[in-house]
Amino acid sequence: MLEEFLEDRFSRTLETAKKIVSSNKYDNVKIVHHNDADGLCAAAILYKTFSHINIEPKMFCIERFHPAVTKKVHAEGNSLIIYTDLGAMVGDIIKETDNERNLVLILDHHPAREVQGKKIMAINPELAGISGDMFISASTICYLFSRYYLDTEIEGTASLSVIGSVGDYHDRSGGVLGYDRYILELAARNNEAKIKIMGGKEKYFMTKFNEYADVIADCLTTLGSVGYYNGDFKLGLDTALNGVTDKVINRVEELKKLRRKKFEKTIKKLKDNGLRKERYVQWFHVGRSFMPMGVKVIGLFCHTIKDMSFIDEDKFVAGFQEFVPELPGIGRIDWEGAKVSFRAPAPLERKVLSGKVPGLDVTLPIATDRVGGIADASHRIAAASLVKKNTEEKLIQEWEAVTDELSQN
Repeated sequence: MLEEFLEDRFSRTLETAKKIVSSNKYDNVKIVHHNDADGLCAAAILYKTFSHINIEPKMFCIERFHPAVTKKVHAEGNSLIIYTDLGAMVGDIIKETDNERNLVLILDHHPAREVQGKKIMAINPELAGISGDMFISASTICYLFSRYYLDTEIEGTASLSVIGSVGDYHDRSGGVLGYDRYILELAARNNEAKIKIMGGKEKYFMTKFNEYADVIADCLTTLGSVGYYNGDFKLGLDTALNGVTDKVINRVEELKKLRRKKFEKTIKKLKDNGLRKERYVQWFHVGRSFMPMGVKVIGLFCHTIKDMSFIDEDKFVAGFQEFVPELPGIGRIDWEGAKVSFRAPAPLERKVLSGKVPGLDVTLPIATDRVGGIADASHRIAAASLVKKNTEEKLIQEWEAVTDELSQN
């Protein structure tokens, strides 16, 4: 039944991944995952998968991919290392850094680049022509991998797939679609989820969590992003595995108060001093003023302000936040720079989705490559990358040039 639903090329990729993992011997399993709801749910599914066969994986939560992080995680050798909800654009960098010392899988749903190697494989629907922006989340990919690898379904993993999909706004058209929908219906049949209509759109009540998927996803993203440098992503992973507790609720409220205070202060500053405006983008730099929040937050901030009255609705919004190179659970890495996040105001978003304006999934990776940065996990209307310190303005200039070039075609 599952195989009949999947696109042939994607199904073959999952089957190949199963064979590769099953036929290789390794000393341990390491999961490298993103820090938002989808990344945490994907990580929880993989944790359950390997725990099912009595292997407790080592978990590494990161906000953005960087080769310096790969060097740290891959140093031990002879491991099975799985990247999820990130890594799609940087398979060649991972391959080069690892140099066949470990077995590597990349389970991601973002726009991807092919990677070829004896000990590395990308499982990505985008490579099979399936939109990871609308039809399949990283959590759903991990669910499918788990089903193929174990030949069985682990209780609760369908629920996590639904929460991860909602956390990535795959329900923005009124309900989740495609592969996410297939898993939602499985969860409903298993009595893990109840589909309800509220406010003109679907809402999914998750029975194990006794809460709606969007509420749980918001808790997970808050813990993973706002609390990243305090290590609250660990509490997020525990929540995905075991449910919401009073401790979780209280901590999420504390983090939301911190975020609200930081955001209000920055919004006032931008209103007073304005944004730097180019032909296609309006941008700003918050430096380290968002600390101790993680750099995921700059994207949340851009999303928060993109439709406010002081924003030009015809230009993209871009914000930079300094990257702090001391990563919880990993240690210090040898790199200094900033994360940039782009968002599209609603009128511009419609133009991008209709094909009238070039998407960020194309423009930002090209511009980032030109300044020697790292682009990964980009969508058409929301994208981010890492750039070296003091190259922020150069990135904006290159992005403007790329957008201009593609707009003429």
